[in-house]
Formats: sequence, structure tokens, C-alpha cells
Amino acid sequence: RQRLRAIKDIQIPNMPGTHAQYHGVRFTTQAAGAPMAAAFSHVIFDLDGTILNTLEDLAAAGNHTCEMHGWPTFAVDEYRYKVGNGMLKLVERFMPAEYAGDGRMFEQTLAEFRAYYGEHKEDHTSPYAGTIEMLDRLRVAGVQLAVLTNKDHVSAAPLIEKYFGSERFALVQGRVDAFPPKPEAPVTLHVMKELGADPATTLYVGDSNVDILTGHNAGLKSAGVAWGFRGRAELEAAGADHVVDTQDELAALILGE
Repeated sequence: RQRLRAIKDIQIPNMPGTHAQYHGVRFTTQAAGAPMAAAFSHVIFDLDGTILNTLEDLAAAGNHTCEMHGWPTFAVDEYRYKVGNGMLKLVERFMPAEYAGDGRMFEQTLAEFRAYYGEHKEDHTSPYAGTIEMLDRLRVAGVQLAVLTNKDHVSAAPLIEKYFGSERFALVQGRVDAFPPKPEAPVTLHVMKELGADPATTLYVGDSNVDILTGHNAGLKSAGVAWGFRGRAELEAAGADHVVDTQDELAALILGE
């Protein structure tokens, strides 16, 4: 027996460098039936540094944009601490300090970054090893899965479609103008409402302090993944309820094994 829940779409304005308009949420059918035995009935994942390793492509787009202006560039590893708060904050962080407060230059740089990243976001990106197997294990157990990311939705939605297909996640929510970015609670609460999820049995999973706060600000438990961009120390310092080193550990945590 299949269950499909209709939900209201959020309209997204067209962005530079894109050729289509996406909606703020995406959903698929999920089987209803067997009672839940897992510790968590719903799991919401961050994207960058959690299920997809996007760092090299984000760094390449940032450095390409800097090179266009003759600005200093950065090592790939330096971008680990520039990403996490969305593309607007990323651009702000790689722009030279002398342009702080220059709205015109910021908008130009943001448009250039989005255009290049839109064309090159799949050059080196790939799922972390073991991630697809973990997701499939959770779905078989009846856990409903979603993605909530600060990445612009027009980039996030096609990446999920390409690397994970349309069946694994019940909902994908990227950054849209309708909500402030993570870790502010409104967008997380929106996702929870659309999923019909109970905070007591929902886990937020991510790789940075932003993600730990995202869960906690919405009344959820938060799990940090040490394989991501930031590492165990930051996750523990942020007050993560759990920190895991492997996808198998995360699956066991979610399933209560």
C-alpha cells in the first residue's frame, strides 16, 4: 500500500546561471505498513559535508570567482570553514575585506559564483562512501528521510536527484527567501510540518556546529558526522547529542541497535 501526501510548494525566484525554476519541497511515495522499531522515525540530513562531498567544487567556484577579480585564492581545505551558512555567507567570506559593505560588488560576485557553480557543481562531487547503502538500510526499516540544507535550492535539488534519485528522500529543502537560513528554526519547523514528524522521534544529522544548532533550535536531537568538513572536536564543542565516525554507526544509532 502506498501513501502520497500532497504539500504546498514554495516558489523560488529564478537565479543567475540557472535554466529552470524549482520548488521548495520535493516528495515521493513511501510505503506505509510495518510498525516502527527504530529509535527515530524521521531523519533530516544536511547536504554538504554530510551526505555529499562537495568541497572541491565549492572551492573551485570560489577561487574561479576570485581569479576573475584578481583577488587572493584559498586552499581547498580553507573552504571547510567558509561553507556551512549558505552561498551568500560563503561569498562574503572569500571576498576581500576591503569590499565589506559594498552591496553592488557583493551582488555581482554572488551572481558570478552562482553561475560558475551551477555549471560545475558535479565536476568532483560524490556521495561519501557507504552513504547510499546507509540510506537504503534506513528506508527498508521504515525511517522517513529528508534533506535540509543552506545550499541554494536551485543547486541542492538537482544534486540530490542526480546522486540519490527521487525515491530515497521524502522531502528536499534548500535555501529559499521565504525562510532565514539554518540554524534559525523556521525552515526546520517547516520541514517537520511537511513530514508530519514528531520532534521526539526526529534526528537532525550534519557535520558542523551550524547543524547541531539547527536541530537544537527546533527542539530536535542532533547527531554530528565526524567524516565531514569540520570534524569531531567542533561537533562535540557545539553540544552534539551524538557524534559518529561511520555510516554504519549512524544507521545503528537511528535504528536503536
